[in-house]
Amino acid sequence: MTQTNNWVRDFRKAIKTSVGSGWTVENDRGNMRLIVGNKTEGRTSVSLPYAWKESQWLEAAQFIKVGADTYKANNGLISIRTALRNTKNSSSERKLDWEGALIRYRKTNTRIIKEPTWKKKHLPVLEGVMFYMNKANYKPQNSKTLHKKVLNEYVHGKYKQITGWELGTPQRRHMRLAFNKFLDYCFNHEEFPSYWRPIDPIVAGERDDLIGDNKRIGYPLTDAQIGRLVDGFGEHDQAQRWKFAVQICAVYGLRPEELNHLVLRNKKSELWCTYRKTNSNFKERKLLPLLVRDIDGKAFDWCYNLVQRLAAGEKLPEIPKGKGGQSFGDYLRRKSIRNIWKSICAEARAEGLECVPYSFRHRYAYVAHTKPQQNGTMRTIKQIADLMGHDPDTNLKSYARFQTKDLEKASDLAEIA
Repeated sequence: MTQTNNWVRDFRKAIKTSVGSGWTVENDRGNMRLIVGNKTEGRTSVSLPYAWKESQWLEAAQFIKVGADTYKANNGLISIRTALRNTKNSSSERKLDWEGALIRYRKTNTRIIKEPTWKKKHLPVLEGVMFYMNKANYKPQNSKTLHKKVLNEYVHGKYKQITGWELGTPQRRHMRLAFNKFLDYCFNHEEFPSYWRPIDPIVAGERDDLIGDNKRIGYPLTDAQIGRLVDGFGEHDQAQRWKFAVQICAVYGLRPEELNHLVLRNKKSELWCTYRKTNSNFKERKLLPLLVRDIDGKAFDWCYNLVQRLAAGEKLPEIPKGKGGQSFGDYLRRKSIRNIWKSICAEARAEGLECVPYSFRHRYAYVAHTKPQQNGTMRTIKQIADLMGHDPDTNLKSYARFQTKDLEKASDLAEIA
């Protein structure tokens, strides 16, 4: 018999001895589940706030014992689920000092985590923990439910406009690491119950595989595809707003989020972007166009008056702060142009690439790298980086692949062919 079976046997025996027959536990996808009753009279099943691990069975056995005593003392007038809930509320949960733990946690890492990093990469998610654990109507019952509420549902950011952190992003990973580090401190130094220990990222459904080396390769939209898409928008107000957004993103190579950071200057003759990424030195940049052209090389008429339309008061769609890419993608997939967008995405997949809202920006980068200037020369890496609002290293990392086009022309192959 394995060691695992040994602790399970001891666990079940302890429950039977302290509570009585008809009470046992089972493994429910890595968590503990309490089973009460028998086949003849029927069974009741209740999920417990403990992982199916040897290190947690002693604590779980005591928890079940107290809950069972409460249930029996009420002569069946309350459910087993209610009895267990009251057990949690009347025992350890009321004693947990979340705010005090946060204060002491900060004091222990003052030298390690500098104040700017604390405010930027720790406090946002820990404020979410405090929000839920001090909320009158609902409190998460363990680290798994707290993780789900804070990382996916907590409303934060300036003016409380951002909901959670997007899966598969470096920012979400930073928040999750800060969240887990705090819970680990609470368990090891504040004597919080074991069900408040951080859970494994895979169990939590995290997508770190989308970050770093596995980052998806963006597809640069062709000018013809953008023309098809623009022609497909409906005439109602919301469709026209998103059509305007597509045109601006394509011509000026914008990140979707930058639609929230456009300003007009110099008597409304110049379009500027004030968006600043956290890891960038760019505070703002003047936006300069790379026109979208038809099959004959002539720019579409709508390319010429985008700044004037903004100056005249034409509206862009209202996009929640921090949700530019998500909102853009949702509209393209769900509204009148969804079939055109799906067909373009299929064309991208045929090349082994993925079409996303950033593909308008990728198109701008592709044109900047491959289309000569009016004097016949090519743009420098520094020029392209400045046009797009990032540093040259970022440009090389993300778009150097566009410079590898037409390698045969860059070589002396023609002389020996």
